[in-house]
Amino acid sequence: MARSEQDRNRDKLHGFLEDKLKWHDYTHLVVADEDMDPAAWFLHTIGLARSGQAELIVTGTLDHALAMDVIADVVAYGRRTGGLADGQQPGPAVRIPVRLRDVSTPFVIKQRVAQASSRFGDSIGVLQILWADGAGRFPDDPAYDQAGCPQQMLRDIAPRS
Repeated sequence: MARSEQDRNRDKLHGFLEDKLKWHDYTHLVVADEDMDPAAWFLHTIGLARSGQAELIVTGTLDHALAMDVIADVVAYGRRTGGLADGQQPGPAVRIPVRLRDVSTPFVIKQRVAQASSRFGDSIGVLQILWADGAGRFPDDPAYDQAGCPQQMLRDIAPRS
């Protein structure tokens, strides 16, 4: 039976990610499609769970290179300080103001970091890196500028089980 183009593309992605993980602690996957609301675009890590760490995800990733740099800063901060946790604000260790939020819900694990959970299991942790608007406010602040700094709050999509 002939395989679909989607299956062939999925296999190529899987092979590409496996090759990257052979040589690096973790890699990134960008999910951004012009059919999606830019606030829902996301970039996440694959591989941090291999060493017992939470995978990281950033939404509203209009600047993918900056998002990857922010993730690298957060990973380095976690290694220097002995780990990452819900509510942490790494301050000047990261190039932009960020706050970490635990979003280890079944929805996030199965629908947003599926490449990581398919490799490391459904019990992985996931921390969302929330970034501040121009006034330094985070998305959980009612005055946050969602129009100027759109990002999807993954914790609000599906409750923790």
